[in-house]
Amino acid sequence: MVLNRPVRDALPAHRRSFAPEWQQKTDVLEKRARRDHVVIQHPISKCWSTPAVVVEIGPHRDYLLKTPAGRLFRRNRRMLRKRVPVMPGTKSTSTPTPPAPIPVKPETTSTTKSMPPAPEALPKQAKPRQRGKPKPPTFAVLRRSTRTTKPPDRYTN
Repeated sequence: MVLNRPVRDALPAHRRSFAPEWQQKTDVLEKRARRDHVVIQHPISKCWSTPAVVVEIGPHRDYLLKTPAGRLFRRNRRMLRKRVPVMPGTKSTSTPTPPAPIPVKPETTSTTKSMPPAPEALPKQAKPRQRGKPKPPTFAVLRRSTRTTKPPDRYTN
């Protein structure tokens, strides 16, 4: 023990270093079985983005994983997260909420022709782009300062 902390190296350790009070803050990670679907965490970006399937379980808590692209990875349990694969064409187990009904205006059935709506009542539409010669770009007018500049004071010999 150095500075009241256990030493993490290959030196022999005292048996009290493995006492239960030193092991209290360890995380309990789930074991994975063969053919489990998992997501692999990228070691640099820390994103859980690569799906894989557990192919083999190693002797030292390591797992051999195969991605859909055919690549093989060897990762420990800390870099794996279980996922539920969703097959295309299958319905999910949760019941989706039905969409809200769309209100429909009742049609007027009159024998007289109705007048078109006033121009201000119509929604404004974007003007179509004119094809042909492109407009030259407009540049801002270059403005200079009106402050008088003083020449630098230099030694002249």
